[in-house]
Amino acid sequence: MNDYSLRRALVRDLDVLSAIERAAARRFPPEDLPPGLRDKVVPRPALALAQREGRLWVAADAAGPVGFALVETADGLALLAELNVHPDHGRRGLGKALVRRCIAWAKRQGLPAIALTTFAQFPWNAPFYERLGFRPLLERDEIPAGLLAALEAQGALGMRGRIAMRLDFPLARRRLRLAPLKARAGDPGRRG
Repeated sequence: MNDYSLRRALVRDLDVLSAIERAAARRFPPEDLPPGLRDKVVPRPALALAQREGRLWVAADAAGPVGFALVETADGLALLAELNVHPDHGRRGLGKALVRRCIAWAKRQGLPAIALTTFAQFPWNAPFYERLGFRPLLERDEIPAGLLAALEAQGALGMRGRIAMRLDFPLARRRLRLAPLKARAGDPGRRG
């Protein structure tokens, strides 16, 4: 990662993100990601909104962005909506660094977890997220409504092998300061 930087996306970055997304989509076989979906990218207005709200990060080299992550909120959770690294820059820790940036953002927002949908069958998808601490949501009733709707929509579009995953954040331990109770006149335990 030495030749790369990780930063919040700038307006000037937005124009290259769709090319990164399309290049990353070419790694998937057509039976899992139908050809009509390979060119489907996050619309520029959605990228612009995420950029303005500080929910979009890029991994960049000297020439510009080579990967990006976009996080949203839904069902009271952070949702990793997009993670894409150009295949020419893969296997350098950029995806992991981008996910960690999204996790840090979600924690700062006070959200209890971050969730996503991904392919189960590819090593750079579900197994990658499992190594980062995400767990598959295997029971329908444990999948938040928005994530379940996303999975159903993905299936309807012909995307096979999709699953939901979630990473819960441990509750921050807070030191409670207990003040001694002052007895009031008439309390049964009052002395004196």
